[in-house]
Parts: sequence; structure tokens; C-alpha cells
Amino acid sequence: MKVRVPAVLVLILTVMAAGGAVAQIHCSELPPLTPETTFPRCSSRELAVAGFPDHLHAFAWSGWEVLTDSEGLTYGPGALCHMRKVVPREGLVVHPDQKSFGQFELRHNPAYQDCDMIVFLELVDWANRDVPGLLGLAATDTLTILNPDNTQQYTELTGQGVWRLYALDGDKCILQPVPVLAARTLIGHAAFMLVTDWILEETIEADLPGWLHQGIVEYIGEDGMHLLSYMGEFRPAGPILLAPPLIDALLARGVDPSAGNDREMFRRASYSAFLMVWQLVEDEGGLTALRQFLDMAASGMDLDQASLQVYGMDLGQLAGYLDPVRNGEPLPKDIVRPRPNNQP
Repeated sequence: MKVRVPAVLVLILTVMAAGGAVAQIHCSELPPLTPETTFPRCSSRELAVAGFPDHLHAFAWSGWEVLTDSEGLTYGPGALCHMRKVVPREGLVVHPDQKSFGQFELRHNPAYQDCDMIVFLELVDWANRDVPGLLGLAATDTLTILNPDNTQQYTELTGQGVWRLYALDGDKCILQPVPVLAARTLIGHAAFMLVTDWILEETIEADLPGWLHQGIVEYIGEDGMHLLSYMGEFRPAGPILLAPPLIDALLARGVDPSAGNDREMFRRASYSAFLMVWQLVEDEGGLTALRQFLDMAASGMDLDQASLQVYGMDLGQLAGYLDPVRNGEPLPKDIVRPRPNNQP
């Protein structure tokens, strides 16, 4: 009798034969992204079992401790609100319909409780402490964020669906409602992605290719596991990865009038861009090389020349080298992994 062996079992047996049993690893247990990180951050075996690293849910788990900087100042979730009470802090301004701290101002309906909104200020302030060190770039202006009352108002104001987490225009942003992002367990990702997007827009005058800009936003925002999950809906219809020219075209054209098309193609383009930057950083020089390129770009150097100096290829050649259609996905698709928002 011919027996069909499940693909998951094949992978596990293969890994065990290569040396050692597979222990379950949660994506939050993989090495975090820091300026000193050694790349690649994890082995192919760890990546296969755990998925892409995701450290942006731990603040919602039991045992979370507020972060502390080198000067002893607390930051991140719990720093400005504790037990749903505002923690007085120099620079924190609290009005019924507006909250501000550091480089961020959040405007909202006054019906919200203070801490309902301050949590997002805690998150973007945390991101604004971490992301500049990762990119080697920092914004100097103030970002004004509008929190709509509900998803219907968000869609009316932005013209886009909830699969796009925010609409950024210079130093102004319309954010998907904070309570909705929190309920979707995407609030941490939205904060880091927004800050990354804002810094790139503020510091680099030239237009980065769509795959590179969006890929950096998704990579720094550790959105890979969520993007991977979204792809499950589209796989039955055929291949889901997109080539760089199509990624660029889709991201440049803006919102598709068809909500269904926009949802699918934006998510597929974002996942494909994420995979390109995943390979670029994890396997092609780490953050050091990326920071060198971005520094040259921010200084006004021609982007192709900067890419040649850092990566030995112009941007077109680099995109072809990183093409996800050619290179495929680094994760086996048939393994069931723990959800990134579930505490290990």
C-alpha cells in the first residue's frame, strides 16, 4: 500500500536527520533586531519552525516590564499610563481631544479615556527611540496623527481599506482607529511601521523603489508573520509572489478602486517587498550595509551609485538579484506555527 507522508512530517524528519530534534520555537524567541545584531539572525531550521521574528506583542502579555533607557527614564507601554491612570511626565501634554509627547501629537474624539489614546503615543515614542539606530536616520519634525472615530470614518477620510494601517502625508497621518488596531493585535506593528515610513520620507529626498521603501517598512515593523498569514487566503488561486517591477507599479499607483483587488494586491506586494528586504538585510550585509546605503541616499547621492558602492549592483540589478519570484519563500508553507500574538 502506498502511504502519503504529510509535508510537515517530511520536514521534521529531514531536520532530525540533519542533526537534532525540532523544538517548538515561538517567533518572539528569535533574536531581536538591534544595531548590534549579527546576521543572519536565525538558522534555516529555526526559521522553518518559528517563522519570521516578531517581538511586537510582548507588551500585551503578562510579565511585561516597562523599558528603561540609559538615563533611567522609562519608555514604551506602561511608561505614560499605568493601571489606566496617566503617569505625569515632563513633555506629556494631555487635553480631552489631544495628546502629545516627544515628536508626536495625537488628535482624537474627546469621548475616549486618556489612556485609550496614550498607549499609541507610548508605542510611537518607543519606535522613535529604536528605529533611528536601525536605519541610521532620524526625523526632526513633529508628526501629527489623527485617530478617526471608527473604520467607516477612516475609510471616508483616506479612501482606503483597513488592510492599509494608516495614510501618511508629510508630517500628517490618518491612523486606523487605535482601539481597532489593538483589537487586531497590530498596534505595535503599526507604530513601528509608521515611524519607519515617516523617517524614510523625511530624510531621503529621492524616491526609493517601492519594493525597497515598503520592504524596509515591513521588515523594521516585523510584519512578516502577519503577511505570511494573509497569503493563505490567496494561495489556492496560484502563485502569490510578485516580481519587483510589478511590486513597484502596484505601490506607486495608490489605492485600487476595487476594494477586493486592492486588499489582495497590496498585501501580496507588501509580502513580496518584505521578502526582498529580508534577504537584503539577513544575507547581504546586515543593517550595516543598509545604513550605509540609506546614509548615501539621504546625503543626495544618486541611488544607483549608492547601491553600486554598497552592494556592487545598481538598483535594477539588485532588485533582479532579490526577486522573490525567482528566489521563492524562505519558510515552508505547510508547518503550523504558534500565532505571533499568543504568549509562549
